[in-house]
Amino acid sequence: MDGKINLRRSFFSENEKPICAWGNLEASLFIYSTGVHGIRLRNERGEIVVLPWNGQMVWEAIFDGHDLKMKNQFREPVDSTLLVDSYGAFLAHCGARRMGTPTPEDDHPLHGELPCAPYGRAFLTFGEDSTGKFLSVGGVYSYKQGFGDFYDAMPDVRLYENSTMLDISMRVENLSNYPMDLMYMCHVNFLAGEDTRIVQSNGWSVQDMILRTSIPSHVKPTRKFLDFLEKLKTAPELTSHMRPGDEYDPEIVFFLRNVKEDANGYAHFMQVFPEGYAHYLTYKPSNLNYHVRWILKDKNQQVLGILPATCEPEGYLAEKKKGTVRTLSPGCAAEFHVSAGLADANRAKQIEKIIS
Repeated sequence: MDGKINLRRSFFSENEKPICAWGNLEASLFIYSTGVHGIRLRNERGEIVVLPWNGQMVWEAIFDGHDLKMKNQFREPVDSTLLVDSYGAFLAHCGARRMGTPTPEDDHPLHGELPCAPYGRAFLTFGEDSTGKFLSVGGVYSYKQGFGDFYDAMPDVRLYENSTMLDISMRVENLSNYPMDLMYMCHVNFLAGEDTRIVQSNGWSVQDMILRTSIPSHVKPTRKFLDFLEKLKTAPELTSHMRPGDEYDPEIVFFLRNVKEDANGYAHFMQVFPEGYAHYLTYKPSNLNYHVRWILKDKNQQVLGILPATCEPEGYLAEKKKGTVRTLSPGCAAEFHVSAGLADANRAKQIEKIIS
Protein backbone atom coordinates (compact mmCIF):
# COMPACT_ATOMS: atom_id res chain seq x y z
CA MET A 1 0.00 0.00 0.00
CA ASP A 2 1.28 3.47 -0.92
CA GLY A 3 -0.25 6.76 0.14
CA LYS A 4 0.22 10.52 0.12
CA ILE A 5 -0.75 13.20 2.62
CA ASN A 6 -1.07 16.66 1.10
CA LEU A 7 0.26 19.06 3.72
CA ARG A 8 -1.31 22.31 4.81
CA ARG A 9 0.21 24.98 7.00
CA SER A 10 -2.73 24.60 9.39
CA PHE A 11 -1.54 21.06 10.22
CA PHE A 12 1.56 22.49 11.96
CA SER A 13 1.86 23.99 15.43
CA GLU A 14 4.60 24.96 17.88
CA ASN A 15 3.84 21.79 19.82
CA GLU A 16 5.22 18.91 17.75
CA LYS A 17 2.62 16.30 16.88
CA PRO A 18 2.67 13.02 14.94
CA ILE A 19 1.03 12.76 11.54
CA CYS A 20 2.04 9.31 10.24
CA ALA A 21 3.44 5.98 11.41
CA TRP A 22 4.49 3.41 8.82
CA GLY A 23 6.28 0.26 9.94
CA ASN A 24 9.22 1.45 12.05
CA LEU A 25 9.02 4.93 10.56
CA GLU A 26 7.35 8.00 12.05
CA ALA A 27 6.64 11.53 10.85
CA SER A 28 5.75 14.54 12.98
CA LEU A 29 5.08 18.22 12.31
CA PHE A 30 6.15 21.35 14.20
CA ILE A 31 6.98 25.05 13.83
CA TYR A 32 10.31 26.57 14.83
CA SER A 33 10.25 29.73 16.99
CA THR A 34 11.26 31.60 13.80
CA GLY A 35 7.97 30.60 12.16
CA VAL A 36 9.54 28.06 9.78
CA HIS A 37 7.64 24.76 9.43
CA GLY A 38 9.45 21.44 9.88
CA ILE A 39 8.70 17.77 9.19
CA ARG A 40 10.64 15.27 11.26
CA LEU A 41 11.12 11.78 9.81
CA ARG A 42 12.42 9.07 12.18
CA ASN A 43 13.53 5.47 11.87
CA GLU A 44 15.40 3.08 14.17
CA ARG A 45 18.76 4.70 13.37
CA GLY A 46 18.03 8.41 13.49
CA GLU A 47 16.06 11.29 12.06
CA ILE A 48 15.98 14.17 9.60
CA VAL A 49 14.07 17.46 9.47
CA VAL A 50 12.80 18.78 6.13
CA LEU A 51 11.50 22.33 5.59
CA PRO A 52 8.47 21.78 3.34
CA TRP A 53 7.80 25.41 2.38
CA ASN A 54 11.38 26.75 2.56
CA GLY A 55 13.33 25.23 -0.33
CA GLN A 56 12.53 21.70 0.86
CA MET A 57 15.90 21.91 2.61
CA VAL A 58 17.02 19.01 4.79
CA TRP A 59 17.83 21.13 7.83
CA GLU A 60 18.85 18.32 10.23
CA ALA A 61 20.32 14.84 9.75
CA ILE A 62 21.32 12.69 12.75
CA PHE A 63 22.10 8.96 12.54
CA ASP A 64 23.55 6.53 15.09
CA GLY A 65 24.04 9.48 17.43
CA HIS A 66 26.18 11.43 14.94
CA ASP A 67 25.08 14.90 13.79
CA LEU A 68 25.97 14.94 10.10
CA LYS A 69 25.33 18.56 9.22
CA MET A 70 27.72 21.49 9.24
CA LYS A 71 28.31 23.53 12.36
CA ASN A 72 26.78 26.97 11.80
CA GLN A 73 25.62 30.09 13.58
CA PHE A 74 21.90 29.56 12.86
CA ARG A 75 20.23 27.75 15.77
CA GLU A 76 17.02 27.56 13.72
CA PRO A 77 16.16 28.17 10.05
CA VAL A 78 14.94 31.64 9.09
CA ASP A 79 12.02 32.40 6.79
CA SER A 80 13.87 34.09 3.92
CA THR A 81 14.25 33.72 0.16
CA LEU A 82 18.02 34.38 0.42
CA LEU A 83 20.35 31.51 1.28
CA VAL A 84 22.79 33.66 3.28
CA ASP A 85 19.95 34.64 5.64
CA SER A 86 19.30 31.00 6.62
CA TYR A 87 22.59 29.17 6.12
CA GLY A 88 23.43 25.85 7.69
CA ALA A 89 21.21 23.10 6.28
CA PHE A 90 22.51 19.59 5.75
CA LEU A 91 21.23 19.77 2.17
CA ALA A 92 20.01 22.51 -0.14
CA HIS A 93 18.94 22.31 -3.77
CA CYS A 94 20.62 24.99 -5.93
CA GLY A 95 19.56 26.37 -9.30
CA ALA A 96 17.59 25.91 -11.43
CA ARG A 97 18.01 28.73 -13.98
CA ARG A 98 21.05 30.20 -12.26
CA MET A 99 23.54 28.75 -9.78
CA GLY A 100 26.83 29.51 -8.07
CA THR A 101 28.51 32.57 -6.64
CA PRO A 102 27.42 35.59 -8.69
CA THR A 103 30.00 37.91 -10.19
CA PRO A 104 29.38 41.69 -9.99
CA GLU A 105 27.91 41.42 -13.49
CA ASP A 106 25.43 38.65 -12.56
CA ASP A 107 21.90 39.48 -11.42
CA HIS A 108 21.11 36.28 -9.51
CA PRO A 109 21.40 35.55 -5.77
CA LEU A 110 23.89 33.06 -4.35
CA HIS A 111 23.02 29.62 -5.83
CA GLY A 112 19.86 30.84 -7.54
CA GLU A 113 16.22 30.77 -6.52
CA LEU A 114 15.88 27.14 -5.38
CA PRO A 115 17.68 26.97 -1.98
CA CYS A 116 15.00 28.97 -0.14
CA ALA A 117 12.23 28.81 -2.74
CA PRO A 118 8.70 29.32 -1.32
CA TYR A 119 6.98 26.03 -2.18
CA GLY A 120 3.29 26.17 -3.01
CA ARG A 121 2.68 22.45 -2.52
CA ALA A 122 4.21 19.95 -0.11
CA PHE A 123 3.33 16.35 0.72
CA LEU A 124 4.34 13.36 2.79
CA THR A 125 4.42 9.97 1.05
CA PHE A 126 4.53 6.51 2.60
CA GLY A 127 5.15 3.32 0.65
CA GLU A 128 7.24 0.23 0.03
CA ASP A 129 9.57 -0.74 -2.81
CA SER A 130 12.34 -3.26 -3.41
CA THR A 131 14.49 -1.58 -0.74
CA GLY A 132 11.76 -1.64 1.91
CA LYS A 133 9.27 0.65 3.60
CA PHE A 134 9.90 4.38 3.35
CA LEU A 135 8.62 7.83 4.21
CA SER A 136 9.40 10.74 1.92
CA VAL A 137 8.82 14.47 1.74
CA GLY A 138 8.23 16.12 -1.63
CA GLY A 139 6.69 19.21 -3.12
CA VAL A 140 6.23 21.47 -6.14
CA TYR A 141 7.74 24.92 -6.61
CA SER A 142 6.46 26.76 -9.68
CA TYR A 143 8.73 29.46 -11.07
CA LYS A 144 6.95 31.89 -13.40
CA GLN A 145 8.01 35.04 -15.19
CA GLY A 146 5.85 37.08 -17.54
CA PHE A 147 7.50 36.69 -20.98
CA GLY A 148 10.18 34.58 -19.29
CA ASP A 149 10.98 31.19 -17.82
CA PHE A 150 8.29 28.89 -16.44
CA TYR A 151 9.19 25.64 -14.72
CA ASP A 152 8.24 23.28 -11.92
CA ALA A 153 10.83 21.99 -9.44
CA MET A 154 9.83 18.72 -7.74
CA PRO A 155 12.27 17.47 -5.07
CA ASP A 156 11.93 14.35 -2.93
CA VAL A 157 13.89 13.05 0.07
CA ARG A 158 13.26 9.46 1.14
CA LEU A 159 14.11 7.68 4.40
CA TYR A 160 13.89 3.87 4.65
CA GLU A 161 13.50 1.65 7.68
CA ASN A 162 16.77 0.87 9.46
CA SER A 163 18.74 3.05 7.02
CA THR A 164 21.27 5.81 7.65
CA MET A 165 21.20 7.02 4.04
CA LEU A 166 18.85 9.46 2.34
CA ASP A 167 17.67 9.04 -1.25
CA ILE A 168 17.47 12.56 -2.68
CA SER A 169 16.04 13.54 -6.04
CA MET A 170 15.13 16.68 -7.97
CA ARG A 171 13.04 16.89 -11.14
CA VAL A 172 12.92 20.14 -13.13
CA GLU A 173 10.30 20.40 -15.89
CA ASN A 174 10.28 23.24 -18.43
CA LEU A 175 6.63 24.30 -18.82
CA SER A 176 7.27 27.20 -21.19
CA ASN A 177 7.23 27.26 -24.97
CA TYR A 178 10.90 28.18 -25.14
CA PRO A 179 14.24 26.57 -24.23
CA MET A 180 15.44 27.25 -20.67
CA ASP A 181 18.94 27.50 -19.21
CA LEU A 182 19.47 24.78 -16.59
CA MET A 183 21.99 24.80 -13.74
CA TYR A 184 21.67 22.46 -10.75
CA MET A 185 23.76 21.57 -7.70
CA CYS A 186 22.97 19.27 -4.79
CA HIS A 187 24.63 21.19 -1.95
CA VAL A 188 25.40 18.61 0.77
CA ASN A 189 27.03 20.12 3.86
CA PHE A 190 28.70 17.58 6.14
CA LEU A 191 30.30 18.55 9.43
CA ALA A 192 34.05 18.97 8.89
CA GLY A 193 35.70 16.69 11.42
CA GLU A 194 39.04 16.72 13.19
CA ASP A 195 41.71 14.21 12.13
CA THR A 196 39.50 12.66 9.45
CA ARG A 197 40.42 11.19 6.04
CA ILE A 198 38.80 11.99 2.71
CA VAL A 199 38.37 8.98 0.41
CA GLN A 200 37.18 9.70 -3.11
CA SER A 201 36.63 8.29 -6.60
CA ASN A 202 39.38 10.41 -8.13
CA GLY A 203 43.07 11.05 -7.58
CA TRP A 204 44.96 13.76 -5.71
CA SER A 205 47.19 15.16 -8.43
CA VAL A 206 46.97 18.74 -9.70
CA GLN A 207 45.24 17.31 -12.78
CA ASP A 208 42.56 15.70 -10.58
CA MET A 209 42.13 18.54 -8.07
CA ILE A 210 41.75 22.01 -9.59
CA LEU A 211 42.02 24.67 -6.90
CA ARG A 212 39.74 27.68 -7.22
CA THR A 213 42.06 30.64 -6.90
CA SER A 214 39.46 33.32 -7.64
CA ILE A 215 38.16 34.76 -4.38
CA PRO A 216 34.46 35.71 -4.21
CA SER A 217 33.58 39.18 -2.96
CA HIS A 218 32.01 37.78 0.24
CA VAL A 219 35.32 36.13 1.23
CA LYS A 220 37.92 38.19 3.15
CA PRO A 221 41.26 36.31 3.03
CA THR A 222 44.06 36.53 5.60
CA ARG A 223 47.79 36.21 4.91
CA LYS A 224 47.82 32.75 6.51
CA PHE A 225 44.98 31.67 4.25
CA LEU A 226 46.72 32.98 1.12
CA ASP A 227 49.90 31.10 2.08
CA PHE A 228 47.93 27.85 2.50
CA LEU A 229 46.20 28.49 -0.83
CA GLU A 230 49.60 28.83 -2.49
CA LYS A 231 50.72 25.44 -1.08
CA LEU A 232 47.58 23.73 -2.34
CA LYS A 233 48.20 24.83 -5.93
CA THR A 234 50.91 22.17 -6.20
CA ALA A 235 49.98 19.87 -3.31
CA PRO A 236 46.20 19.30 -3.20
CA GLU A 237 46.84 16.00 -1.39
CA LEU A 238 47.34 18.07 1.78
CA THR A 239 43.54 18.13 2.02
CA SER A 240 43.22 14.34 2.07
CA HIS A 241 43.43 14.59 5.87
CA MET A 242 41.50 17.16 7.88
CA ARG A 243 44.12 18.33 10.38
CA PRO A 244 43.26 20.77 13.19
CA GLY A 245 46.04 23.19 12.21
CA ASP A 246 45.10 23.54 8.53
CA GLU A 247 43.77 26.91 7.38
CA TYR A 248 40.26 26.60 5.95
CA ASP A 249 39.20 30.11 6.93
CA PRO A 250 37.52 31.59 4.96
CA GLU A 251 37.19 28.64 2.52
CA ILE A 252 38.97 26.25 0.17
CA VAL A 253 37.23 25.08 -3.01
CA PHE A 254 38.37 22.35 -5.41
CA PHE A 255 36.90 21.36 -8.76
CA LEU A 256 37.40 17.60 -9.09
CA ARG A 257 38.43 16.03 -12.40
CA ASN A 258 38.72 12.47 -13.73
CA VAL A 259 36.11 11.13 -11.33
CA LYS A 260 35.81 7.37 -11.86
CA GLU A 261 32.64 5.29 -11.84
CA ASP A 262 32.30 1.86 -10.27
CA ALA A 263 30.85 -1.14 -12.13
CA ASN A 264 27.34 0.24 -11.60
CA GLY A 265 28.14 3.76 -12.74
CA TYR A 266 28.46 5.40 -9.30
CA ALA A 267 31.12 7.64 -7.79
CA HIS A 268 31.78 7.59 -4.05
CA PHE A 269 33.01 10.21 -1.58
CA MET A 270 33.61 9.72 2.14
CA GLN A 271 34.95 11.53 5.17
CA VAL A 272 36.20 8.72 7.41
CA PHE A 273 36.40 9.43 11.15
CA PRO A 274 39.00 7.92 13.51
CA GLU A 275 36.31 5.60 14.94
CA GLY A 276 35.80 4.11 11.46
CA TYR A 277 32.38 5.45 10.50
CA ALA A 278 32.06 7.86 7.59
CA HIS A 279 29.98 10.66 6.17
CA TYR A 280 29.16 9.31 2.73
CA LEU A 281 27.77 10.51 -0.60
CA THR A 282 27.28 8.63 -3.88
CA TYR A 283 25.78 9.47 -7.28
CA LYS A 284 26.18 8.90 -11.02
CA PRO A 285 28.66 11.24 -12.74
CA SER A 286 26.94 10.51 -16.04
CA ASN A 287 24.10 12.74 -14.79
CA LEU A 288 25.85 15.14 -12.41
CA ASN A 289 29.12 15.55 -14.28
CA TYR A 290 30.76 18.34 -12.30
CA HIS A 291 32.16 17.77 -8.83
CA VAL A 292 32.98 20.39 -6.21
CA ARG A 293 34.54 20.14 -2.76
CA TRP A 294 34.13 23.04 -0.34
CA ILE A 295 35.86 23.20 3.06
CA LEU A 296 35.34 25.95 5.62
CA LYS A 297 36.44 25.93 9.24
CA ASP A 298 36.22 28.91 11.57
CA LYS A 299 34.81 29.50 15.05
CA ASN A 300 31.22 29.65 13.76
CA GLN A 301 31.17 27.30 10.77
CA GLN A 302 32.74 23.91 10.14
CA VAL A 303 31.74 22.28 6.87
CA LEU A 304 32.94 19.78 4.32
CA GLY A 305 30.68 20.34 1.33
CA ILE A 306 30.47 17.64 -1.35
CA LEU A 307 28.57 19.20 -4.22
CA PRO A 308 27.62 17.21 -7.34
CA ALA A 309 26.39 19.52 -10.09
CA THR A 310 25.67 20.08 -13.76
CA CYS A 311 28.34 22.80 -13.96
CA GLU A 312 30.82 24.62 -11.78
CA PRO A 313 29.55 27.26 -9.32
CA GLU A 314 31.26 30.36 -10.72
CA GLY A 315 28.01 32.18 -11.51
CA TYR A 316 25.76 32.22 -14.56
CA LEU A 317 27.76 34.47 -16.87
CA ALA A 318 31.06 32.67 -16.25
CA GLU A 319 29.53 29.23 -16.75
CA LYS A 320 27.63 30.38 -19.84
CA LYS A 321 30.90 31.62 -21.32
CA LYS A 322 32.54 28.26 -20.54
CA GLY A 323 29.69 26.42 -22.25
CA THR A 324 28.68 24.40 -19.19
CA VAL A 325 25.10 25.67 -18.84
CA ARG A 326 22.63 23.06 -20.05
CA THR A 327 19.53 23.74 -22.12
CA LEU A 328 16.18 22.25 -21.18
CA SER A 329 13.84 22.09 -24.17
CA PRO A 330 10.14 23.04 -23.94
CA GLY A 331 8.06 20.32 -22.30
CA CYS A 332 11.15 18.35 -21.24
CA ALA A 333 12.34 17.43 -17.76
CA ALA A 334 15.70 16.73 -16.11
CA GLU A 335 16.10 14.49 -13.07
CA PHE A 336 18.97 14.26 -10.60
CA HIS A 337 19.62 11.65 -7.89
CA VAL A 338 22.03 11.61 -4.94
CA SER A 339 22.34 9.38 -1.87
CA ALA A 340 23.89 10.89 1.25
CA GLY A 341 24.20 9.98 4.90
CA LEU A 342 26.23 7.83 7.28
CA ALA A 343 28.19 4.64 6.61
CA ASP A 344 29.04 2.57 9.68
CA ALA A 345 32.58 1.23 10.07
CA ASN A 346 31.93 -2.04 8.21
CA ARG A 347 30.16 -0.32 5.34
CA ALA A 348 32.88 2.34 5.13
CA LYS A 349 35.52 -0.39 4.71
CA GLN A 350 33.48 -1.97 1.90
CA ILE A 351 33.10 1.36 0.12
CA GLU A 352 36.82 2.09 0.41
CA LYS A 353 37.58 -1.26 -1.23
CA ILE A 354 35.22 -0.36 -4.10
CA ILE A 355 36.97 2.99 -4.57
CA SER A 356 40.49 1.56 -4.41
